[in-house]
Amino acid sequence: MTTPDRATLDAELVAAEHAVSRASASLVELESHPGYGLLLPGGFTGVSAQRRQETLTTVAELHRDLALYRRAVDAAREARGTRAKPSAGELTAAQEALHGESVTVAEEAVPLQRRGLLGSTSEVTRTSADTLLARMTAAFDAATRVAAEVAGVWDAVAAQLGPADRTLDALRAEASALPDAGVDVEAWSDRLEGLRAAVLADPIAHAGTAAPVDAAALAEIGRGLADARDDLAEARSLRVDLDGRIAALTARVDDLATRESAAEAVAAEVARLVVTVPGLPVPQRRAPELRAAVREAHAHAHAGRWDAASAGFAAASSGLEAAVADAESGRDVLGGLLDRRAELRGRLGALRAKAGARGRAEDLALDALHTRARELLWSAPCDLAAATVAVRAYQRALEEGT
Repeated sequence: MTTPDRATLDAELVAAEHAVSRASASLVELESHPGYGLLLPGGFTGVSAQRRQETLTTVAELHRDLALYRRAVDAAREARGTRAKPSAGELTAAQEALHGESVTVAEEAVPLQRRGLLGSTSEVTRTSADTLLARMTAAFDAATRVAAEVAGVWDAVAAQLGPADRTLDALRAEASALPDAGVDVEAWSDRLEGLRAAVLADPIAHAGTAAPVDAAALAEIGRGLADARDDLAEARSLRVDLDGRIAALTARVDDLATRESAAEAVAAEVARLVVTVPGLPVPQRRAPELRAAVREAHAHAHAGRWDAASAGFAAASSGLEAAVADAESGRDVLGGLLDRRAELRGRLGALRAKAGARGRAEDLALDALHTRARELLWSAPCDLAAATVAVRAYQRALEEGT
């Protein structure tokens, strides 16, 4: 065997000792990594459960292999000795310890049925320090990749759910100050935790995804939190300005009563002046029931039933909006009939003046058509359909005789 070069061997020994130090520090850093720490408790499912077990086994093997590698380097250093000019035998022994297959990685007993009379009772598996270092490098890369993937998914989930988490914290603080507001913040918290758990139970399955949480479900929770925030704001507003709320709703009820009275007046006028047809709106009186609803909600508030009060005020407000819209719509439809009657009267008068200007005031046939239209429009109740036909007939006869 060729005697190794002393300078080269010494440089290799220094590099190997440095590798021991770096590998030891890297293992400590790996085991301090947040992603590796998340692997330790377990509780994973799917591919993450498998990769977790593989990674923990890999790290245990890294510790074992590092110990074997350290012993091999120590053996090489001891074989080399401390003399400035070691002997050829020392150099050869050091090289063999450092690069030869001198490291025992496994020793297994050989069953009786597999060995001969003089056969060995055990089988020894050996490798070199170089092979150990290469194996540790690959294993370390695999373990750090898993730790980084797990940490990356946790960070992505935290970023995606961060706004909702902060909103929940703020809502809890507000809800604790308004315990009787009837706002169930924890129900939304449970749903949010369900979304978080769905991803974090198998984080590696979501590795590389910037937004791993179900966006549609998260948006629904966001809307629910916004509604809860509005409900709390409403409860707080009621406590601060209950009298103002009552006054405002009462004023709106008074306004509705005025509008409903106006709609009834128009309906009465239509019934008197126009022949009605099926399907016309019938004015309703909802102001009394809504006034009672406001009083009931007020009573809930005075009794400290703020959730019932809030719901009652909201229902009254919504009912007022619908009732005002119905009253205005009904009045517009019925008033349109009176407007139509007035428009037909005005048109008939204009056509009569046009007939006179054309010298047809004494036209008996035309005059008969005018008389028919006038009788229909000035009768009560007026048949608008028939009057419309009559006015058109008069206009057509006037135009045709021009």
